This record gives sequence, structure tokens and C-alpha cells, in this order.
Amino acid sequence: MIKKELHECLQDNISNIKNTFHHTSDLIVRKIKTGFPNSFEINIVYLDGIIDTDRIQEYVVKPLLEPFKTLEFKESLIDEIIERIFETADVKTTNQYKGLIDAIVQGNTIILINGYQKGIIIPSAKWKERSLEESQGERSPKGPVIGLTEQMKTNINLIRSTIKTPDLCVEAMEFGTISKTAVSILFIAGTVDKGILMEVRKRLKSLKIKYLLNSKVVEYVLEGKPRTIFNLARTTGRIDGVVSSLYEGRVAIIVDGFPHAIITPTLFMDMFQAPDEYHVKMGWFTNRIIRMICFILAVYSPGVYVAIANFHKDDLPNKVSKAIITKDELLPTFWELAILLFFIRVLLDASFRIPKSAVILLSLIGTIVVGETAVTAKLIHPVSLIIVGITAISSYLLANRGTLAAENTLRLLFLIIAHFFGFNGLIIASTILIIYMVSLKSLGVPYLSPLIPFRIQELKDTFYRGDLQTLINSKHTYTEDND
Repeated sequence: MIKKELHECLQDNISNIKNTFHHTSDLIVRKIKTGFPNSFEINIVYLDGIIDTDRIQEYVVKPLLEPFKTLEFKESLIDEIIERIFETADVKTTNQYKGLIDAIVQGNTIILINGYQKGIIIPSAKWKERSLEESQGERSPKGPVIGLTEQMKTNINLIRSTIKTPDLCVEAMEFGTISKTAVSILFIAGTVDKGILMEVRKRLKSLKIKYLLNSKVVEYVLEGKPRTIFNLARTTGRIDGVVSSLYEGRVAIIVDGFPHAIITPTLFMDMFQAPDEYHVKMGWFTNRIIRMICFILAVYSPGVYVAIANFHKDDLPNKVSKAIITKDELLPTFWELAILLFFIRVLLDASFRIPKSAVILLSLIGTIVVGETAVTAKLIHPVSLIIVGITAISSYLLANRGTLAAENTLRLLFLIIAHFFGFNGLIIASTILIIYMVSLKSLGVPYLSPLIPFRIQELKDTFYRGDLQTLINSKHTYTEDND
């Protein structure tokens, strides 16, 4: 059983550390003989492969081996070593085993001296990371292109390089009982909504897990319960996306090991914004309206088509009815759309699972099966293909904003309702949907804000992108539910 505090006996400490790491072969314990007047038995402990060995050799081992005549007081030896020998920043000490073990796991080097019940922690981590690249999930034709990386410190560095103010605050937390993962909360003091910040801290502190393998766990905690098909906390892989959210008074959460940040609170209207809108003149008024129309098409198109085919084909002109409604096709309209949507979903999933070299072949096979062959064989109506095509394209327009889950669920739900109840069912279902969305809150902020509750002063960056100078100088506020 390992004690909480270190022993004065060096060998006992080393034995306990080796037992904790189950005698793993990459745990290195190096014994050195110092150049001090009174020789001390010193061990250097680290995990091989995750530290900068050149740095340790140059700034730790080499200074310890050099003669140093003035270090004579046993009571202050560790303090004198830290102050006068080590040429590294942020040197810490601990007398706790847990702190020592955590430091080794995080890529630090530990120095233990026989006769002293305290260990020295030297920062030496050298984690492998990819170079800075363009954000692949949120590409933009104009504006900053650098995306976040898997290293949290690199991401914070990039954000601080843009937000050059002492008001930018970073709060560090750790989660996991088996393996600890660092999580940072970022906000701008004086700009952030204090109520939202307090709620973020409260919800994160409630997270109790063995390990943090996916940042989605943090998103779920921030969203709260019960679960919903809408994103109440969104992610972004762009630096400018994080920066603009912080300037708006929101909170960003970065999880070490994941190349994106979680932004909260998240509102429904955020899904229709895009980073390039703030860098180009074209589309300042129409872009978001087009995306809203596409969201409606993605959700309602199949259901509306089925409702017309099942209940209102006699209300259409005879020529129009013959052109767009199934006649002698094998499958009814409902099943045509259901099977086509299912097949499109399979193609999408398969395109991410197979080797890149086979994607073209998959596309060719999918085109043959779903397209001309199915129509020629009179399995499906050509208009059904058009409807599904419009639906798919409209869905993918907002895919990187996190709307796919809501779109897929609502589309299927409305398709079934339209098949049995027609337009009356769609109207009732839409009313229930709006009532449900009104009840949603992201960290206490109404999800449909600033539309419901209506706040005219916040509409300047909602349906269209307002004047940039006005947006920059205006203060964003959020309607909170404090009940």
C-alpha cells in the first residue's frame, strides 16, 4: 500500500513509484553522483518517449554534475538547487505521492534526493503534434484559415495571439480517475456573462468519469438533461470562431487531445452563421436566409411530397399530377422516399469507412443503383429522386454546424406523420415542435433567443449580418432563466 507522503529513504520512494507503474519498461530511473562538496544520492525519474531528453540533459543533469561549492545546508538544499542550479522555468516541489505520479504521467521529470521527503518536478513534456493546418470541417473562402490542434497549450497560444488582453482568462481543470485529461475554460473578464460562467463551472464540476475519451461527454454535461436532438453546445475548429464567441461574452471549453473548442451558450440562430460572412461583402443579407430555407427543405420536403401524393393529388391540375405523382411505379411514394433516404444514409456512412481509393467506385455504384437504373426499371418515380437530392444537398449545407441529428430525426418524423395525416398532421407537428424548441435552454439562455423572447436589439446579427463596426462596438447580452 503506497503512503500519501514521500519517505526520506530514496529507495523506498523509487520502489513505490515502480510498483505504481507496474514496473513498466519505459519508466526510467537514472542514478547520478552530484558535484556537490557533500555527495548526495540523487535519482532522476521520467517516462521515456514523452519528455525532451536533450533539455533534461542540458538543464538538469549537466548542472548537477558540475562542482558547486556553496551548497552546504541540508535544510535548504532543495531550495538552493531550484534557485541556483536548474535553468528551467516553472519548477515545483511536492511531498505527496499522488502529485509525483501525476507529474510523471504528464511528461514531467522528477528529481528525488536521499534523505529528503520532497520531490522536485521539472517540466519536460515533449508531446508529438501535427503542424498547424487549415480547419477541414469549417473551410472558408476568405479569412483566417488556421484551425485548432490536438494540443491544448498550442490552442491557447493561438487564441492569445489574437486576443491580446490581460482580461482573457484560462481556468484549468482535470477529469478522470484512471487517466486524467486537462480541460480549460476560456472567457474574457468583464465581457463574459457571470451567470453563464458560474453555470459552466457548476456543470463541469459535476462530471465524474474514469477517463475522458471523447469531448462529447463534456458537451453532454454542458447541455444538461434531458437529451435533445438540437445542439445546446456547439463545437468549432476555427480560431476566429472561438475568438468571436469570447468577444460576444460566451464561454469556450478546450479539451486536451481534441482539435476543436466547445462554445456555450449555443442558440438556434447560430447554426445559420458562417465565418466567411464577416470577411466578404457578398451575401451579407441573403446567405443566412438561404440557409434557413435549406433547413426547412431538408426537414419538410419528403413529408410535403408524400402529403400531396396521398391526400391532395386530385387537387392538382391533371397535367401536374401525372408529372410528379407515382403512377405505375412498383413502390408507393412513401416507401420510395423512405428507401432512398435510407440508401443515401448508407452511402454517406460507407464513404467514411472505406479506403479513399474506393470512394469513386462507391459513388459510381451508388449513382447506377439509385439513379437511372431504378427509374428505368420503374421502381421509383424520377421526382422522388429529385426530392431526395434536394433534401440531401440542403442537409449537408449546415452539416458542419451540427444540425444533422435534428434534420434526420425531424425529417423521418414528419415523413411518417405526412403519410398518415397529411398537411393537418404536419401543421400540428410543427406547432408542437416550436413549443418544444421554446422550452429548450442552453445554460439558462432560451434556445430561440432573440426571437422568443423577442429582443429587437439583438436582431442586428441574426437574419442578416449587420454593419461590422456596429457589431464590434455593441455589447451582447443574453436573456437568462433564473428560475
